[in-house]
Amino acid sequence: MTMRMIITLITLFIQDVLRMDHKVPSACLTYKPLTYAILLSMTASFSAMAEEAQTSENGEDRIVVLGGNTALKIDAPAAETPRSLSEVTQENIKDRGVKKLDEAMRYSSGVQATPYGPDNINDWLIIRGFGWSRYQNGLPTLNESGFYGWQQEAYGIERIEMLKGPASMLYGQNPPGGLINVISKRPTRLKQGEVELSYGSDDYRHFAVDTSGPVTDEGNVLYRLVGFARKANGPTDGAQSERYYIAPSMTVDFSDDTSLTLLSSYMKDNTNQTSGFKLPYGTLHDTPFGKVDYKMSYGEPSYAANNSEQFMVGYEFKHAFNDTWTFHQNMSYSYMNLLLRGAYGLSMIDDRHVNRGLTYRDGSAQGWALDNRMVGNWSFDRFEHTLLLGVDYFTANSRGKDANLYSFGDPLDIFDPVYGNYQPVSDSDLFNHNTKRRQNGIYIQDQIRFDDKWLLLLGGRYDRATSDDNQPDTNDHLNMRDHKYTKNAGLMYLSDIGLNPYISYSESFQPLSGRNNDNKPYEPQTGQQTELGVKYVPDWFNGYINAAVYELYQKNTLTTDPDSPSVRTQTGEARSRGFELEAVGNATDNLKFIASYTLNEVITTRSLNSAEIDKRLPATPRNMASLWADYKLPGALHDFTIGSGVRYIGSTYGDSVNTAEMKVPAFTLWDAMVRYDINKEWQVQVNANNLADKKYVSACDYWCYYGDGRTVTARLNYSW
Repeated sequence: MTMRMIITLITLFIQDVLRMDHKVPSACLTYKPLTYAILLSMTASFSAMAEEAQTSENGEDRIVVLGGNTALKIDAPAAETPRSLSEVTQENIKDRGVKKLDEAMRYSSGVQATPYGPDNINDWLIIRGFGWSRYQNGLPTLNESGFYGWQQEAYGIERIEMLKGPASMLYGQNPPGGLINVISKRPTRLKQGEVELSYGSDDYRHFAVDTSGPVTDEGNVLYRLVGFARKANGPTDGAQSERYYIAPSMTVDFSDDTSLTLLSSYMKDNTNQTSGFKLPYGTLHDTPFGKVDYKMSYGEPSYAANNSEQFMVGYEFKHAFNDTWTFHQNMSYSYMNLLLRGAYGLSMIDDRHVNRGLTYRDGSAQGWALDNRMVGNWSFDRFEHTLLLGVDYFTANSRGKDANLYSFGDPLDIFDPVYGNYQPVSDSDLFNHNTKRRQNGIYIQDQIRFDDKWLLLLGGRYDRATSDDNQPDTNDHLNMRDHKYTKNAGLMYLSDIGLNPYISYSESFQPLSGRNNDNKPYEPQTGQQTELGVKYVPDWFNGYINAAVYELYQKNTLTTDPDSPSVRTQTGEARSRGFELEAVGNATDNLKFIASYTLNEVITTRSLNSAEIDKRLPATPRNMASLWADYKLPGALHDFTIGSGVRYIGSTYGDSVNTAEMKVPAFTLWDAMVRYDINKEWQVQVNANNLADKKYVSACDYWCYYGDGRTVTARLNYSW
């Protein structure tokens, strides 16, 4: 197929994208753009993985992380990137028996994983004390109206890249904490596959299949098919969940210079409970009747629902014009529908009875993302340049029926609950919503290498962001128009011994929904970070050690006047200061490890409430540490591998003024793994998380959240 045909197909597809009606029916899987996508899949190509094993002179496989794909949008090793990065590989996911994205981040520095306890569907993370955003294959995902959020199935993940701190220069509107970029499984040049069965605690069971390889004898057409199905009981009484996931992809290499890759997925979730929202009284504090049972639900198990379907299709196109210039284009279309009915504890009536509220959402969301990049590489004299020029576009909308009830059903006895005494949501409780948002951005970045010793990074971006929030029932319309310049800079010294110190500066912005007291839209929330660090890739062991100190400000935050609760202004500010240390490697041929330590103080620096100033933000521990190691036994036991991990999370507060009554104690958790290689094809593995079955509160805000109890999962895997 010629380049003219490829560009024609892409042009037709984008034209249909721009013309299509934004009201997408449930049968969107048969919509016309998919026809073009299928055609494109027949012309797709292999996209190189960002983590590769490079062989040293002595034949040893070296660990090389190309995290610059997320941090810089160019092919660059993480060791030569002046930003803090963490990566979780597919091997890490398998070794630790990871079932969700947030679980995968438990052993990374700078991130608090699952702070709000176990959840059947949603992922919860706090990065450097602030919020984060989710990307898939370098493009933004749906996160509309606070509830229509995209999810990733862990079995479909090739690797996870976490960029810590502001990232708006390359990605536009984002919170200051950072972003998680999930790289999907994609076709491989080698023929391979696996089938897996699993069973574990809470009647957890799954079936998975993953097959990949070349389609043609020439090896220029590749495919991959990933499928996954699971059922399980949930973390609270009466909770059940099931998931079905399929992700086909095809690729074709047209030449050494041109490639196009299609990635797609479909996932369906049915569950009746996601997270255990409990009140402090009875969880953090004793009552005359003791503590609330770990599995007790404040909701209505028979009425609760969190059912969703999501579909994504997209492509990655690459063409090298010559040795200097290469063009990249990534596109994705995503659609999801959601039915959410979630009851929760609202307030205590007495020592054992609680009033309840209900959140209800029934609607759909869809989004388009497009990123165009031109990368140029050239050198003259003692300088080497890698210039990045980019234009990106993202639009998303959601519509549906909502209800927020602050009185739902009869009061519930939290020590002897009797469910079923409630009235379902009626039409009179519902209101319609219709939201749209759009972002256009243009950016430029230059990485300059001098004498192969110094790296200078300079970048700037301009964004225009719009948001329209309409509630037809009340004739309430909120239209926001924002624009923002953001920049970043970095300087790194490349030493002869693999010790690379650096300094960097980065910015972020994020539009806020709502109006101020003058009935004007809020200004965007902004973030600024300065970071000083060092990256070490020693020649005496196979791995790397990264360390960084940073200061990160979040500005234009909303603050409430304690004397006038209805008054909210953007005079708030928070500061995150910290130190992070992370080491990953193979200590010996048989021993692998991941170690991290985080010191992070996140405090309010400006507020209308003077009691909040210099106090820590809720749910942000000052200290976190973790260590995971697995060891392949030698000699006659060489078919066995054992692994163990320890995670420490320091104490936190559940309120903004850090009262002693809302202090959440620190906790330490142990994990373990044992694997037996029956032969080259068959493998059995058992994972245990929270091995000691410690009972603990993971965090509090207004509510408190019990952490994960002990779970044990066994899996049988056949691979070829």
